[in-house]
Amino acid sequence: MRPLTATYRVQLNKQFTLSDARGIVPYLDRLGVSHLYCSPILAARPGSTHGYDVIDPKRVNPEIGSIDDLRALAAALHERGMGILLDIVPNHMGIGPSNGYWEDVLTHGQRSRYARWFDVDWEAADHKLILPVLGDELDRVLERDEITLDVKEKTPRLCYFDNSWPVDPATLPNELQLAKLDPTAVSDPAIFFRGEDGRRRLHALLDAQHYRLVFWRRGPTEINYRRFFDVNELAALRQEDSEVFAATHELILSLVGDGVVDGLRVDHVDGLLDPLGYLERLREEVERRAPAKDGAAPFPIVVEKILTPGEKLRRSWPVQGTTGYEYLNDLEDIFLHRDGYAAIERGYRSLRRLTSGDFADVAHAGKVKILEGALRADVERLARRLQPLATNPSIEAKALTNGIVQFIAALPVYRTYVDGRSPAPDADDVAVLDRAVQVASERASGERNTVVDLIRDIVVDASSEARLGFVQRLQQTSGPATAKGVEDTALYVYVPLASRNEVGGAPDRPLDDAVGRFHRANSERACSWPSALTCTNTHDTKRSADLRARLDVLSECAPEWQRCVARWRRLNQRHRSTVKGRLAPDTNTEYLLYQTLIGIWPTPRPGRRVDDMPDRAWLESARERLEQYMLKAVKEAKTRTSWTEPDETYESALKQFIAAILAGTDESPFLSDVARFVGHIATAGHWNALARLLVHATSPGVPDTYQGDEIWFFALVDPDNRRPVDYGRRDQLLSAVASPGATRGLHPSDERLKLGMVQRLLNIRRDHAALFAAGRYAPLEVRGAHADHVVAFARSTDAAHAIVIAPRLVQGLLLENRSLPDWADTEIVLPESMRRDSYRAVLEDRDLTVPGVSPALALSAVLTDLPVTLLLSS
Repeated sequence: MRPLTATYRVQLNKQFTLSDARGIVPYLDRLGVSHLYCSPILAARPGSTHGYDVIDPKRVNPEIGSIDDLRALAAALHERGMGILLDIVPNHMGIGPSNGYWEDVLTHGQRSRYARWFDVDWEAADHKLILPVLGDELDRVLERDEITLDVKEKTPRLCYFDNSWPVDPATLPNELQLAKLDPTAVSDPAIFFRGEDGRRRLHALLDAQHYRLVFWRRGPTEINYRRFFDVNELAALRQEDSEVFAATHELILSLVGDGVVDGLRVDHVDGLLDPLGYLERLREEVERRAPAKDGAAPFPIVVEKILTPGEKLRRSWPVQGTTGYEYLNDLEDIFLHRDGYAAIERGYRSLRRLTSGDFADVAHAGKVKILEGALRADVERLARRLQPLATNPSIEAKALTNGIVQFIAALPVYRTYVDGRSPAPDADDVAVLDRAVQVASERASGERNTVVDLIRDIVVDASSEARLGFVQRLQQTSGPATAKGVEDTALYVYVPLASRNEVGGAPDRPLDDAVGRFHRANSERACSWPSALTCTNTHDTKRSADLRARLDVLSECAPEWQRCVARWRRLNQRHRSTVKGRLAPDTNTEYLLYQTLIGIWPTPRPGRRVDDMPDRAWLESARERLEQYMLKAVKEAKTRTSWTEPDETYESALKQFIAAILAGTDESPFLSDVARFVGHIATAGHWNALARLLVHATSPGVPDTYQGDEIWFFALVDPDNRRPVDYGRRDQLLSAVASPGATRGLHPSDERLKLGMVQRLLNIRRDHAALFAAGRYAPLEVRGAHADHVVAFARSTDAAHAIVIAPRLVQGLLLENRSLPDWADTEIVLPESMRRDSYRAVLEDRDLTVPGVSPALALSAVLTDLPVTLLLSS
């Protein structure tokens, strides 16, 4: 097996199956990939496009293929020395009629052998499961005869439009028991439930079930099973139960033992009651089946863990690292101009007339909104656990819930990791607890909240079973609150520069030392987590890396961007309408729309006019994509419409506005103005993207490429970033750039240049695995007139060196012909151990002579063909 040097993520579904994945193995091998990184493969809800809604952990999803197809894929990869990194989902399952385990719990309640699988607070609702699935209150639903009984199935089912639930056979009336045994005994079983008496009988049958059907609006306060965030269709599992772990991991572990799977990615590890306990059990089971041979690296396990700025992954976790969102955000910041971003934010706040509050306030408000809304039942469940622990037994429930909300909203991380293993919590946990208390106090004008203080004290001293039980549930609630309150609310509400609004991102993080921060994080990764994944795109990112790279350029031309926004708002004001006395779209939505439009706008074609317009087919496709994205954005923002409280009039006005501004009539120069502006920033955006590509491929960690991102990829949040990938075309392009020097002279916007760089870099990384996997990391000093416009570092072993040189903030340096800048006296200072008389410029396939073993490399001599370079000692 090849070492884990580079992964390639694919989304498996019925449009792209295991057989389809096997078909691209030769292409991925040529590209330089070591491991195919697959989305979940277990049986999922019918029609699932992602696989995170597993319904049966004991079989492969038939929509993507069979176990034999999986083994054939593994064999094809192994034949080429490659492997499979598999995404697994321990936190939750998709529920519904297709999930037999859930169905058994609905049928038999706590008597079901699978009741222990699901994280249900049975005592909260008289030992019943609360299902918020009705479109109205139950009595009104019954009055309209909308619920019926189907006795034809093996297990009788209660039916409500397209939904149905099993009936406990023991609760079926005798008359219908007979009808089930002999369908001719009762000509029409529905007669039994007609009229007032029939409705009473149906109500009694409903009352006898192990679940309670309620109006969907009651869900936030009454639902009594833990979910993935606030998604009712994804019920949480109790992986802390060894029997549940064994049953849900049986197939995955057998695939590990059979050598079919070569690495695991653990989804949403923060959702688990005891992440460390789970990971220790997983590592033990994996090592038992696939023990590391002498001198070999351990079986790779990485976790999807969102680290907030400054947070560190726990060293006690037996994993190789995270999936890399912290890397994504550290890397993004180096392409942002500090003063330019500050100017953009000032202009944005002025445009929206925001005289107070900042992103931290928006994030705090977003978390409070989620905790008091979609997660209200989880908060009240915590309050019931907290009540017996309170020093003041007469404290009101309202005060407890408010204190819990304020504590979680003030917590600067997704969760803490107190687990009762040691008498004192980790110092990192204590630090964030104290920070939460401080923030909560500051937001209360200096007043201390006694409940917040109480929670802090309980987390610090979780010495009793009751205390630990509360803390563990608190930790399972704070993560979803942050994910939904910040990622899926605040990052859509506060958007001065959307390229900063990524998963795990902090748009308010200072940019003064972005490059230094990036170097420090890379140095730590090289020492502590050399096999962690690093990403720039994932299936969950809100914008693709290439799109963000273009938006980053706005920080270098802030005044021009602000003038454009003002001009475009004037040109398009006639397309706005009024909904409920307010403009539609609102200022924030219109501002985000303009960023999104320039992000996906096609790159100007070389040799064409600066205001060259895309064709009508592109504009129609853009309209559909923008509508889909912007409707999702405004629903996530929850300021004018939402998923649960949709304002169809506002949404319709937004769609009409998008259609109108893309119509491109002769009376409006808007689209040609957009084309000119994109033409002005596009080349710098491509430089950013190519620089990011080089840095990503050579940094400590294992670079992951998201499906299709090996050529220019300007995509928005899902489902836009999950569109089918044309591998036939990519394979042809790869053949065209495979020979040495094939990319020389290509314009930065040429997709062959990006693909050729990916292929060259990943193969270099694979061929020099020891250098890039275990090599030391050292930032290199840059001096000269444009020192602030370069990031440089070295990877070294005793036998070899690699020097990485990438530009940043180049918009102001590019010459009129948009080619290479004049680097003047800018140079890279080489440590004495790296001074050579020659290096190999591997991207350009040329030798670089260093006269007199110079202590410095002049950029004017190094960056002559491409905007970036990678030098290897020869």
